[in-house]
Amino acid sequence: MVEQFAFTHRGLTGHVEADVVANDDPAKFGCNDDNLGFPVCTAEVRYSGGGYQAMFGWVQLVRSTDATTPDFEMDPNFLFPDVDVPYCYHGYKPTLFDSPGRTHRDDMEWVAHSFLAASPIEPGARQVTPLQGFSWGFTRRGTISLAPVLPLAPNDWISHIPYLQRAYPNWQFDPGPRWSQRERGRLGRECRGCCGVFVLRVLLPDWAVLRRCSPRHSSLT
Repeated sequence: MVEQFAFTHRGLTGHVEADVVANDDPAKFGCNDDNLGFPVCTAEVRYSGGGYQAMFGWVQLVRSTDATTPDFEMDPNFLFPDVDVPYCYHGYKPTLFDSPGRTHRDDMEWVAHSFLAASPIEPGARQVTPLQGFSWGFTRRGTISLAPVLPLAPNDWISHIPYLQRAYPNWQFDPGPRWSQRERGRLGRECRGCCGVFVLRVLLPDWAVLRRCSPRHSSLT
């Protein structure tokens, strides 16, 4: 099921389409058998702007019970480990792709906080402004269960800023859009076509999530 998370950047609208599925064919995703059954996350950026204003980056932090620390850490960049950049992906409307795996078979929990962000395209500008975020992951208790894809709030990003500042002292991490829980609004529309389940639209200033009861449900009132 694809989740959509709306954002606004430079006065133009966009959204992230996040899809997390089980990796039932590792070769298809360039993986090996250590990734079998684990989640595959693909998050694509849809944005009405173009050119340099559509240059974005993905910041991903991970917390895992088999790590050396119980806290969130940067998802390791094995290709460029020495590059002083907090983005795991950066470019023109970049797609986030990740497929974790493990060589061991111990029970564990793993969660990722993935944030779409923007930085000024100018010399010496090392500033990260979050636009949107979501969480995903898995648990393994004998078998692997995928966690639901859920929206993150600005406070989730803010909670990571002290760690990000320590990890990348040459960068500035903005708190991003500000709002409180009381500013959340929910509008329900009922699916009349098949199930009568309410579809919730969570409205937040510049940061929203659109949720459907099922991809096949299209008769909304």
